[in-house]
Order: sequence, then structure tokens, then C-alpha cells
Amino acid sequence: MPMVLTLLVSLYKLCRFFAMSGAERLTVPECVSQAGSWAGGGSSREHREVSPGVNTDVRAALDRILPALHRAIANAKQAAGPAELRKAIADVFQLVEEAWGMPTLGRDVAKVLCDVIRLEGGLDLLLNLLYTAELEIKCQAGKLLEQILVAENRDRIARIGLGVILNLAKERDVPQLAQSVSGILEHMFKHTEETCFQLISDGGLDAILYWCRWTDPIVLRHCAMALANCAMYGGQANQRLMIEKRTAEWLFPLVFSRDDDLIRLHACLAITVLATNKEIEKEVERSGTLALVEPFIASLDPEQFACEMLGSGDNSQGRTAEDLQQLVPLLDSSRLEAQCIAAFYLCTEAAIKTRQKKTKIFSEIGATQSLKRVVCYSTSSTTSSLAKKVLRMIGEEVPRRILPTVPNWKPCEVQTWLQQIGFNKYCQSFLDHQVDGDILLRLTEEELQEDLGMESSITRKRFFRELTELKTFANYSTCDRSNLADWLGGIDPKFRQYTYNLLMCGINRNFLHRVTEQQLQEDCHINTGFHRVRILTAARETLHSPITLQTASDGTDVFISYRRSTGSQLASLLKVHLQLHGFSVFIDVEKLEAGKFEDKLTQSVMSARNFVLVLSPNALDKCMRDPECKDWVHKEIVTALNSGKNIVPVTDHFEWPDPETLPKDMRAVLKFNGIKWSHEYQEATIDKIIRFLQGRSSRDSSAGSENGLDCLPSLGQT
Repeated sequence: MPMVLTLLVSLYKLCRFFAMSGAERLTVPECVSQAGSWAGGGSSREHREVSPGVNTDVRAALDRILPALHRAIANAKQAAGPAELRKAIADVFQLVEEAWGMPTLGRDVAKVLCDVIRLEGGLDLLLNLLYTAELEIKCQAGKLLEQILVAENRDRIARIGLGVILNLAKERDVPQLAQSVSGILEHMFKHTEETCFQLISDGGLDAILYWCRWTDPIVLRHCAMALANCAMYGGQANQRLMIEKRTAEWLFPLVFSRDDDLIRLHACLAITVLATNKEIEKEVERSGTLALVEPFIASLDPEQFACEMLGSGDNSQGRTAEDLQQLVPLLDSSRLEAQCIAAFYLCTEAAIKTRQKKTKIFSEIGATQSLKRVVCYSTSSTTSSLAKKVLRMIGEEVPRRILPTVPNWKPCEVQTWLQQIGFNKYCQSFLDHQVDGDILLRLTEEELQEDLGMESSITRKRFFRELTELKTFANYSTCDRSNLADWLGGIDPKFRQYTYNLLMCGINRNFLHRVTEQQLQEDCHINTGFHRVRILTAARETLHSPITLQTASDGTDVFISYRRSTGSQLASLLKVHLQLHGFSVFIDVEKLEAGKFEDKLTQSVMSARNFVLVLSPNALDKCMRDPECKDWVHKEIVTALNSGKNIVPVTDHFEWPDPETLPKDMRAVLKFNGIKWSHEYQEATIDKIIRFLQGRSSRDSSAGSENGLDCLPSLGQT
């Protein structure tokens, strides 16, 4: 009888599931959709024994945990009612959570538990519950599923359960589900490019981007990780789809917020990976998000960050070798942001792996040589310092930095470079021939073989590989007046290697369009035909491209003023929303600390057509005690008032002060209508803001308003 009741209840919920209003739901395989298929007897599989090859400590932990896990899975499958089912799921979750939290052994122990759950049918049971169960059990099942998505379990989900997850993602306004579903999507975005494509096509990415506007730190952390995984594992085609869905813009509030550094780190990782794709690089740069990466990384202490990660249940084990392998191409990238965040991430991981005594992982994934290259060549002191820290922590020799002005090298500096790249054998030969930087940059294979005695063709290839890298990172400013190097690097970073040969032939950017392909080959020694074609094509396109002059009258549509301590999250959301509606927006990232503030402030505020004032809790408190107008927000408001800007206050849990408590030079701001921000109805609030920006004056006559301000009602109430 209990089984019959269970079947009837499940079938009823299944009917309700299909009757839901909204988007059409995705097809779910029969093995998942057969409600009640796990009620009744235990698993037909025998309980797996621990493999005799595992570590002794891991084996001891598993001998203790596995019997309890087997019982909990059996109880879940035999549960006669919701209460028993919830207890059984909670028991499984507690065991898995305990395993992940074990120092050093956690990943190995948890991996076995996750496999056992799958092999004994627990994974399919969770999918079934996510498909048919009541909300409380559905949330509990989702929370457990998120914890057990190791590689093999992701494979199983991709084969039979992706439709279940994507259908749950359509219920995006259910806060209880959002935490677990966003976590599940975070893991599934690192499965395969095909899975990423299906998740993007069927609404998974849309759900993640929708949740980026929320304030729940758990959801936001999953969103940042999901976007980083999609960027790293999805491939270039899916990266293009991410850009089309405006992912670069929605990463801005995640990077901009100061509430959670882990959210910011993974959002930075996502935007940086996208920027390394040359096909979408310009769109990524236009979002404004990329500019936040280096200042944020420079503000962090990697070892302290590693301690925080070790204290976090989700990150205490660090990353797998497969995850860290994805960072090596970033280290080798020509983008400084990519090198910077990869070096920081590896630095935090080195601190974790040192405690776990697993530092060999860095040489196994090929990161060691890339880190040494960063130390030698990077122009960023932050990145170079981080790379040095990693090398020291993993016990590797730290190379000396290579002076970038290679054309000016003396023979002794060439000697140093030869030693660092492992060509000590040829140092004397180079010294005998007085090879300096100029000769080194123009060295031919024939000269290398006949004059310098490098007879092995393989050795010469190795040497030219190092020399090409040196040419790519060299600074040619002492002889490159037209900045030809950066222009070549704009076509392709590796094209900087041709700079010196072109300069020695008397070619600069202004003359390049007159050069023939034959001259590039014979005189400039650019032997790759496709490279010659790309350089000449770019030169001729530059010649015929229209020149656009930016006048002083050009400015942004909106200047956003905000109090960093309480208003940065809302300010960043407003920026994204307004940009997506076609407005150009200025938001001051670091309060214009570089250069003279007054000039930059005046220029930024006065060149904008509208002034959006974010009034978050206590936003004007500092203004009250600022008679000399030294506070940033005070100065911005006064500048906007004096220049007659259309001021649109946006309030968020803000209490208006008594006008008498504000300095006289800013009291006029109380004459403008305020719009109350609603997190629940963001689009409606934005529509209201846009009406004020498009010509409807926000100035109020102050009649009938206690503070001279007509605060509009919450959109959640209209």
C-alpha cells in the first residue's frame, strides 16, 4: 500500500509539472521520468569493496564512512514517506560534506563516495526527485547533487539528466532552487563543449545571467564560477554565444562588487578568458569589465586568499590538475590581464598544494616553464611577483628578469640570456663574436650554424623558438618611433617578432602600405606567406579607414555617482541595464585617484548628459560633515547641480535627511524626484529611469513632499 500511495502522489506531481505555465519543458529520458522506480527493495548491485590500490589513510576513512553511506542510500530508495526520504538525503549529504572537508584526503575520499552514489542508483534517484518531488525535497536533492558532480557523474547527467536540470533552470524566480541549480550548472559547464552548447541553447546560460543581478552571495558565487567554466571549457564557438548574450556586460557587477572576493576572482577569470579570443576581444573590451581585472588582482594577497579558500567547504581541496591545466594558456597569452589572473590563481593553488604535498602537479601540467617565462618577460610587476612566489613555493629556481630593451643589449646581457634559456654551451662562441642585442635580433640560421657552431638542426630550432619569444616580448621604443611593434601586435601578438627586421629596412607604419610581399620576404625575412598577406592587408585597411576625430563636446549619456561602501552593487547593475538599453555610461571605478581629481571630475560630470545619483543606505552621511566639499559624492553632486545636469536620484533602502543637515551647495538635489529601486522588478524600474533620462524632467516642485522629494512607490507594489 505505501508503494501505491507513493506512485499516486508522484504521478499527481508529474501531471502538475507538465501543466506548468511558461516555456515548453525539455524532454526527459524514461529512466528518470518513471516516478517511483526507486521505491521498494535495495540495489541489485553488491556493495563495492574499497580498491586495494588506494592510500592507507584513504582506505581507513572509507572503511569508516562507506557502511553508513550504503545504509543511507538504501534508506532513501526504500523511504515510505517524505520525512524518511528527507532524513536519508540529509544523511548522505552529511557524509559527502564530511569527506570533502577532510584535509589532504578529501578529494580522494569524496571521489569514491560520489562513485558509489552513482553506481548504487543514488544519482538517478536524485534526478527523479528533481523531476517529480515537492519543493522542499527537490531543493534538498539539488543541494546533494551539486556536491557529487565529479567527472563520471557529470557524464551521467549529460547523458540522461540535462533536461531535468534545464527545466529547473526555467524556474529561475524560486530562491530555494536557485542556489542548488546554479551550483549544478556551474559543474555542468565544465563537462564538454557539446554540453556547454546545449546548456546555452536551452536556457542554462540565460538563467545564470539572470541570477547575476541578484544579491544572494551563494548564487552569485555559483554564477561567477559557471561563467568562468563556460569560458574555459566551452571553446571559441560557445564563447561567441556568450558574447551575443551579453555575458561580458553582466560580469561587470560581479567583478565590481566588494562583497565577496571569490565572486570577483572567478568573474575576472571569465572575462579574461573571453578576452583571449581574438574574434570577440573588441566586444569584451567595450564592456568595461576587463579594465577591473588588474587593479583587483593587485589588491589581493594570494596566501591569505588561499587560507580563506581552505576554510571554505567548496574550495578547501583546491583545483584538480585538469582545472589548473586550463590556466597555462592564459600564462602564455599576450594579454597582461590573462597572465596576471593565471599567476594569481596558481599562486593560491600553490599555497594549497604545498600543504597537501602535491606540488608536482605544476610541472605535470606544464606550468613551471610558463611561470619562468612570465618572470623573465612580463612587463607587469604584479604578475612577475606572483609568478616568482609560485616558483618559490613549489621549490623551483626563480630566473632573473630579462631587460626588455633588447636592441641596446651589450654582449654581457646576451650571455645572461643564453644562460637562462639553457644554451651555456654556446656562450663562449657568442662572446668571441661579440654578439650584442642588435646582432642577436638579426641572426640567421646560416650564421648560427657556420659562424657560431650550432650544428644540430634540432638545437637550432630550439634556439630560434627562444629567440622568437624574445623578439615578441622585446621593447623597441628606442628605435621604433612610429610604434610599429604595437601595431604588428594588434594584428597578431606573435607578429611583433618581425619588428626589428622591418625597422632595419627603414620601414615604419606610414610606409608599410607601399611595401610588396616580395620585399617582405626577401628583405625583411618574413618567410611565412600567410603572415605577409595579413600584414599587408592590415596596412592597406589602415590607409583607407576613415579617421574619426573626437571633439570635446562628445560625452557619455549617463554619469553614475555612488557611495562605494554601500552603493557599488546597485551602481554596477544600473550601468549594465542602461548599456543594454543603448546608453553610454560612465562609472568611476577607482574614484579617479590617478591625476588631478578636480579636472577629471569636472570633465566627466560635465560631459555627461544625465547624472544618476545612487542613494544607498547612509550615502549622504559624509556630505553632512563636509562643509569644505572634500567628499567625492558631495563634489560630484555640486558639479552636476552647477552645470545644470538632469539629475535622477535612485534610492535603495535610503532615508532622506533633514535638508538643514546638508551643506547649502547641495540642498538643491532634494528638488529632484527619486525612483525607488526594486530588486524584484528591475526591468520595470529601469524603464522608469529611462523615461527620466529621455527628456522627462526629474525636478519636482516640492509641493506635497516632506523632503522636497517625490519618492516613487516600490515597483513591487505597483
